[in-house]
Amino acid sequence: MQIAPAAALARLRPRTSRGPEWAWHLAGSVLIGAGWSVLGRVLRGWPVADTLPWCAGVGVLPVLVLHALRGRPWGGCGVWLGSAGASFALLVVCGVAAASLADDYEPPQLSAGQLAGDWQSANGAVLRLAPGGRAELTRVPHGGVDGDDDFTLCDGTGAWTREEGSQWQDTHRDGVLVRLDGDCGQDTYWTIGGTGQHPELFVLFGDPDAGDLRILTRD
Repeated sequence: MQIAPAAALARLRPRTSRGPEWAWHLAGSVLIGAGWSVLGRVLRGWPVADTLPWCAGVGVLPVLVLHALRGRPWGGCGVWLGSAGASFALLVVCGVAAASLADDYEPPQLSAGQLAGDWQSANGAVLRLAPGGRAELTRVPHGGVDGDDDFTLCDGTGAWTREEGSQWQDTHRDGVLVRLDGDCGQDTYWTIGGTGQHPELFVLFGDPDAGDLRILTRD
């Protein structure tokens, strides 16, 4: 899904362009990987800073192996099999590394004062957490009031508190519990995620395996 399209992209370069073919092939692979990273951000809300190195780097080794095999006494099928083997090896290495990083991940420890401020989503939601415990909501998703509704978009005011080791949403991670003054939606628990430099608040509505993940970030 990346190596062959990158090769086709490299062949589209102007004839007057300089540089070896493998370098253009590598640039095309990185460009396509960056596109996958942006797509993950748009569709799933994955942080580009986390996905870009993996998506862009996954095609580097196969491209270099493919270049090294060219000109050797291998058939065309053998060259592509070698490249496929390199892709598989890189996938295993990346998977093991990602699993180890996931096990070591610790969400940022944010105090109530650090949580105060405006949190926004790409869909236009704005959750304003005031230092005194009051909250203002603009198109913020909240747990639906009807059993068939996973969530509803709410405007208005409410209250918020920082929770430690809460059982909300089957998580032991710290988060923010937002209660609305009206009856727009149920109380909603936003789990703290991201990193210290780029913190996030997120909640998963619906099926844990195929639900709707909503993420709020700060500017």
